[in-house]
Amino acid sequence: MRNLLDEDLARRAQQGDQDAFAELVRRYEKQIFSLAYRLCGDYDEAADLAQEAFLRIYRMLHRYDPEKKFFSWMYRVAHNSCINALSKRPANVVPVEQAEEYMTNDGDDTAAGPERGYLQQELRSQIDRAIASLPDNYRDIVYLRYIEDMSYQQIADVLQLPVSTIETRLFRGKKQLQKKLLELMG
Repeated sequence: MRNLLDEDLARRAQQGDQDAFAELVRRYEKQIFSLAYRLCGDYDEAADLAQEAFLRIYRMLHRYDPEKKFFSWMYRVAHNSCINALSKRPANVVPVEQAEEYMTNDGDDTAAGPERGYLQQELRSQIDRAIASLPDNYRDIVYLRYIEDMSYQQIADVLQLPVSTIETRLFRGKKQLQKKLLELMG
């Protein structure tokens, strides 16, 4: 199963193959959890939201068109599921905080000494806060582009927006992010 494309697994899952769906969950559980955490800022709530998102994906499999990219369809369903669940929670809940888990860490921060590790960790934390403070329409696009490393076309597919809108919002989001980072770093 691990050798099959997402679209082939989705086709099998549509035909009732639970192992195929389990493989899709295994492939994308970290990304869906990261999405949920980015939206709610709470580890436990993110775990619940991710689980609900996968249940919704499973229930909606009959609507998936195997001629299209599975990831884009799945991510959009998960995003909408999380947004719908969060819109029903009370307004006085803690604001969104970014998860450091989704930030890539290509090397050992402590390899060059504890001071450098601390500075890199602090920088990640400031970037997280800056991204979290962006308006939703910019935050999602900046996150998908720079944290999830999606192409403009993939982002457009996920958010169901034209590529030109993605480009514009990304440009504006980067400008706001630069301004916020400058403010945070003094």
